[in-house]
Amino acid sequence: MQEQSNGFLAPVITKSQVEQEDIILRVCPGVNIVNDQHFGKQDRIWGNVLGSYSGFSTSKHIRTRGSSGGIISAVAIFLLENDTVDAVLQVGGDFTDYRRNCLRVSKTRDEVLACSASRYAPSSVFKGILDVLLGSEDRYLFIGKPCDISGLKNFLNEYPQFKERFKFFVSIICAGIPSFHATQDVIDTFDQVRHPVRDLAYRGNGWPGFFSFLDANGNKFQMSYNDSWGKKLGKKLHFRCKICPDGIGLQADLAAGDAWETKDGYPDFAEREGQSLILLRTSRAVDLLRAMQHEEQVVLQTLPMEKIRSMQPYQYIRRSVVGSRVLATIIGKGILLNFKGMRIWNNLFSKSIASGFREFIGTLKRILIDKR
Repeated sequence: MQEQSNGFLAPVITKSQVEQEDIILRVCPGVNIVNDQHFGKQDRIWGNVLGSYSGFSTSKHIRTRGSSGGIISAVAIFLLENDTVDAVLQVGGDFTDYRRNCLRVSKTRDEVLACSASRYAPSSVFKGILDVLLGSEDRYLFIGKPCDISGLKNFLNEYPQFKERFKFFVSIICAGIPSFHATQDVIDTFDQVRHPVRDLAYRGNGWPGFFSFLDANGNKFQMSYNDSWGKKLGKKLHFRCKICPDGIGLQADLAAGDAWETKDGYPDFAEREGQSLILLRTSRAVDLLRAMQHEEQVVLQTLPMEKIRSMQPYQYIRRSVVGSRVLATIIGKGILLNFKGMRIWNNLFSKSIASGFREFIGTLKRILIDKR
């Protein structure tokens, strides 16, 4: 995987090895997502949901360090300290080089918290994962984006000897991955920055928290979430993210994101104490949150499903129209996307023909322009 001119990571083939390439093709979530959790009678947009909550960690430190209410970090620490897992596989960043994000193996509270808060940039999530798995007999909690979880489950289908060692899957709710260029765009907004920069944080230390960094002279710069994500980072998402059928962790045990306060029917990004949106998708997730609540590790409030749409309008819209985008990609790029069990066609047919056609044409135009 190497960085390309567009600021994203992509595979570079140095030697053709057909057998390995076939495995990669089956594992890659870019083209293969087969949902292993049935929707049943649950919501066609939000997937299998056994419980929906807003909540936060009772630890002020965990809550503040996280991107929202600190629920994901709290879950990881609880599972470690109760000996349910031996280690947490998660993405962490290099504080001395903001362009480096990689898979981390966390075994302590401090190691988990060192990886807390969002990383809005590409990362080689599975680089070296076989070495990690072959180097120990540890039991794992995996934390990642929805596509990371799909990729890991595809990987475990290829290497079933490792399946039993993954005890829990937690997904962030993801709006897409910006390029490295997007991060640089935010940094370049500021005048008189002395490079190299360090201690870069995309969010955290508040909710939603500020994009912040220190320059070589120790000067601190920061930008609001609304300006950093809304005007810079969110404008340079990977094309694959635009056609993503799952930004909400359909294959996870637990998915967590932002339980935004809403104003006039739309998220309000004013700074306040963090609240996480929590979707429980399996019975073991229900049991886990019940145990954490019993031990006063979290504060939870039941969240009616109908309120999630106003908290996460981007996810609702994308899940509603993604079928049109996928169809345009199949036709425009001439590739088969194996997205199964995602309800993308059901959702598409529930929309008006006009809206579906607009999404189809818009995506097709973009593909044709990129081919020029």
